[in-house]
Amino acid sequence: MTPLWGAHLFLVLLVCVPLGLDAPVAYLAANISIPVIAPFLTMAELEIGSLVLTGTSLPTSLALVQARGAGLFVKEVAVGTLLFSPAMALLGGALTYTVARLAGARSDGRDEALSAATRAVAQRYAASGPAFHYVRAKLAGDPVARRVAELGREAPLGEVLDAGSGRGQLGLLLLTLGVASGVTGFDWDAKKVAIATRAAEASTPLAARFRVADLRTADGGEADTALLIDVLHYLADDEQDAVVRAVARRARRLVVVRELDPDRGMRSAMTRAQEAVTTALGYNRGARVHPRPIADLRRALEEEGFAVEVSPCWGRTPLSNVLLVARRIGPLAGTTSPGAHG
Repeated sequence: MTPLWGAHLFLVLLVCVPLGLDAPVAYLAANISIPVIAPFLTMAELEIGSLVLTGTSLPTSLALVQARGAGLFVKEVAVGTLLFSPAMALLGGALTYTVARLAGARSDGRDEALSAATRAVAQRYAASGPAFHYVRAKLAGDPVARRVAELGREAPLGEVLDAGSGRGQLGLLLLTLGVASGVTGFDWDAKKVAIATRAAEASTPLAARFRVADLRTADGGEADTALLIDVLHYLADDEQDAVVRAVARRARRLVVVRELDPDRGMRSAMTRAQEAVTTALGYNRGARVHPRPIADLRRALEEEGFAVEVSPCWGRTPLSNVLLVARRIGPLAGTTSPGAHG
């Protein structure tokens, strides 16, 4: 509402980051001085300022406008802003708070345990600045967190290998929910690994270990469950196939892969564009964005002794993410039965 166009983002961050508030929601709620609406807001401020300073409404003729002079208009805008902005902020803030609380109540009603775990995990990243907001939004809005948590509720995930773990929030969520007994994660981005390590050690330490390693050459050891979430499309075709097979051979029971489906029409085009932008900006580290046909990934997992289910995993986004849930039906490499390792 204030005549500080272009400064809204910085004002929101200045308030929200130190206080741990929801910056995306605050930005959306505060960003109302858009070109279509801004002239009406300014006219309202002028009208209020005119009534306060002169006791009359704004003049309607050019002659009267010229007679007033520019100085009075500046004063009217200042006075109108000082009165109009706080009133609208209180109204808009109350409305935003109510909507957010109702949305949170509906979410909590669906799954209170998951909502509580999401908040607890996000809080572990409070000392990491922007990572706190990213993790909270990622766990609350990305359907992969709920889907993997549901798999853990169907049957405990045991020891989890998170290949390409990023900031580690998914593994920490599984530990907080009690559906995993331990998490080993690695990623080639040292900054993200440092953030994950701090989060795992914050407050009450969790049974999670994170290290810097290249997905293509890392040896994470055996695990009950292996995760490959949103990482394969940064690799070349032969590298993707090698990684999928290597990770599958370490998984005693389950492999969960989330990847971009290149055959979903407009969804695939939008996903490629989004990934290209984030990679170019350095937000995600990768030499390319190259999703393979999901059928190829499925075939590789089936050849390693898994039964594979594929389902959409894009939630309310326009993206083309799908989830591959691979359950072992054949023996682990070097064993005679799937249960040989417990």
